[in-house]
Amino acid sequence: MKIGIITIGNELLSGFTLDRNAAWIGQQLLSAGMKVDIHHTIPDDFADIYDTLEYQWSRWECDHIIVTGGLGPTVDDITVSAFIEYFDDTDKFDKDYWDQLSDRFKKLNFKMPNLNKNQAFKVKKGNMIPNKVGSARGLHYTKEHASFFKGVKAMVKKTSKVVNFYALPGVPKEMKSMFTNYVLPEIEKTNLNKVVCKSIRTTGVPESILQEKITDIIDSNKDNCDIAFLPHRMLGVDIRITSKNAKLVDELINTIVPRIKKYVYGFDKDKLEQVIADLLLKSNLTVSTAESCTSGLLAARLTDVPGSSKYFKGGSVCYSNELKINDVGVKSDLIERYGAVSEEVAGALAKNIANKNNTDIGIGITGIAGPDGGSEKKPVGLVFVGIFYQNNLYIKKYNLTPDRITNRELTVILCLNEIRKILRNS
Repeated sequence: MKIGIITIGNELLSGFTLDRNAAWIGQQLLSAGMKVDIHHTIPDDFADIYDTLEYQWSRWECDHIIVTGGLGPTVDDITVSAFIEYFDDTDKFDKDYWDQLSDRFKKLNFKMPNLNKNQAFKVKKGNMIPNKVGSARGLHYTKEHASFFKGVKAMVKKTSKVVNFYALPGVPKEMKSMFTNYVLPEIEKTNLNKVVCKSIRTTGVPESILQEKITDIIDSNKDNCDIAFLPHRMLGVDIRITSKNAKLVDELINTIVPRIKKYVYGFDKDKLEQVIADLLLKSNLTVSTAESCTSGLLAARLTDVPGSSKYFKGGSVCYSNELKINDVGVKSDLIERYGAVSEEVAGALAKNIANKNNTDIGIGITGIAGPDGGSEKKPVGLVFVGIFYQNNLYIKKYNLTPDRITNRELTVILCLNEIRKILRNS
């Protein structure tokens, strides 16, 4: 089975808007045991929409073609008219649906603009896909695709299949609702050859080093499974393994993980902060933070998990030396002697915040995020992380990048991974 995606929008081609819809659809399909075979991003142009539909149908021979964008009420929303032309169809005004839309607007204290009338038309040959969270309904058409091939004794044989076309809004919330409730169930009806896809999630190691550690395993399994390395900004690298044979996937994972165990924090959709939350809850541990250069970003990540109040007591954003001294209790002579950005101060922040808040774990972060403030001895990107746990003080020193945002985000990820490793080994 082949699946194609067409995303429509001038803003996508210009880079003004990121094409997150295609990525999300691909992820959902992969989770359901299917994959995208081709993807086009095209402008809001009638001829381009028509030609791309024809290309994915006739040249690529897709079984399902999913289109997003161009279903709104404005002049550049021409997907419906392109579909009607492509399928030689007509539409008519749907008064019942117009009344429903009018009622929705009234409840929001808005008068329905006449511009929205084009969203109240329905096609004759295709089906309308309900929109539970918006106004623009989607479209579902089918079209038969015939294939000819030579058989025995030069006989020409004909086979045919029904190809499904779906037009969905570009608004992510609306697209996701329609895809989940309508499109995905339709596609799953025709999927006879599901693939199994699992991911090993790693952090704290570059893609090249990770691959080097398991090159021999990859070489011996490349004919059985597809293996892909998927770097994520800041977070780490996923090793994605895909095959139609679930047993082969599990065997390969069981072979890879022991080789790179110290970098593995989870599988599939696991999140690093959730893994840490589970470890803290399992051991009934509490944590508090004292952050300088990350300005509370670590506390935000730790509390992204529902139920985080059970393990996170609070934190201090002690950006100035004054707050490091008065709020967290770092001794002024320690800062004068070693500087605010030092392993001594990071350690004091961690230990003092744990004692102040009576938590099992204290975390202190200090550094030079940049782009200014660095020196020859202490350049931009120098960061110290202190973790106080079970009367032990763990200090990590990082020399990161010249970029401020990168340094802040990367520090949080590195710190979370250190917490994970400490808790795993305790």
